[in-house]
Amino acid sequence: MSALFKHRAKSANTYEDWAKIAGRRSSPTVVRLRAGLFLRYHSATGAKEFDIFLRDAKTWAIFEHAVLPELANFSFLNRSRQSAVSSPAVLADAMFHLWTATDLGRDLNGRPTTIAVIDELAYYLCSVYEATRIDRRAQKRNWLGLNPAR
Repeated sequence: MSALFKHRAKSANTYEDWAKIAGRRSSPTVVRLRAGLFLRYHSATGAKEFDIFLRDAKTWAIFEHAVLPELANFSFLNRSRQSAVSSPAVLADAMFHLWTATDLGRDLNGRPTTIAVIDELAYYLCSVYEATRIDRRAQKRNWLGLNPAR
């Protein structure tokens, strides 16, 4: 049995325990975006955080292909026009920014690292666009007709 349920059985105040669990999904959008982007890229390439990120067309194509599904989990709103922007358009804008960025985090030899590129991508997207995570569970409940108010 997990420690939470053992503690829950002993504790009379179980509301606080469940509030801690609910709070785990309330991290800032940029943190969730950064983690999701890194996990997608890592699963596609096996790259670690401090591996060298080459500035060649092949690496950028693999990067773009790996992170696009993660961007589909978010909705992006253009702050200046107040209009929704598609994930491929957001990624194209961010890739141009990354390609021209000269101040990415670097290793001891002066080469950009994987985590620096992903950090810059996440922070750029959250600074230019209003990013919100799409709640898949709420969509599923609505699809089943269980929560028509949303």
